[in-house]
Amino acid sequence: MRVHARQATAILAVLVAAGFAACGSDGAPSVPEIERLPETAEELPRLPRGYERYSSRVNGLVFGRPPGWKARPRGIATLLTAPDKLVVMSLAADRSDDALAADPRNLAVETFAALEGYEGKLDPSEPRPLKHRYEGFQARGEGVAGSTGVPQRLRVIVLEREGATVVTAVIAENAKEKAPEEVEQALEVVRTLRTRPVG
Repeated sequence: MRVHARQATAILAVLVAAGFAACGSDGAPSVPEIERLPETAEELPRLPRGYERYSSRVNGLVFGRPPGWKARPRGIATLLTAPDKLVVMSLAADRSDDALAADPRNLAVETFAALEGYEGKLDPSEPRPLKHRYEGFQARGEGVAGSTGVPQRLRVIVLEREGATVVTAVIAENAKEKAPEEVEQALEVVRTLRTRPVG
């Protein structure tokens, strides 16, 4: 049994909202001076077999796209959908001083708690380091989509390329059907991700 189309659409709507609210912090009295570093175009690492290079000019990201996955721009985010729509993910980049001044471990938790479209209050885990070329942290947890009642396993990952870019990835898996292999593919997307100047 596979997820219904309307359920997948509901997940995508949540991820779009997450892309817009991913980084930055309101209420901070002042932003420390940030030492900006040149954002050169970094080459992809070796991709797993079957993965294809995908470049997003909208947010200055390049990564390996898993076989059969669809990727498309959506506002300031790039959305990826697994072939059976049981796993979707959103990638967004923020190059503002607010984002670069923030602690990526806190951003992972704050972004998770701010995800929209879920029933009740989301309770993220403590942030845990993520092995990556950039400094990375992730927060995990579960939520129930308000519009469909579909339970989802959620993961928010924040990567910081020092002095240049903060990238937020949100991964949502249908908790009823479960798709561990596709979640691993989504994590491979994050592992291969590199930033470059926008445009």
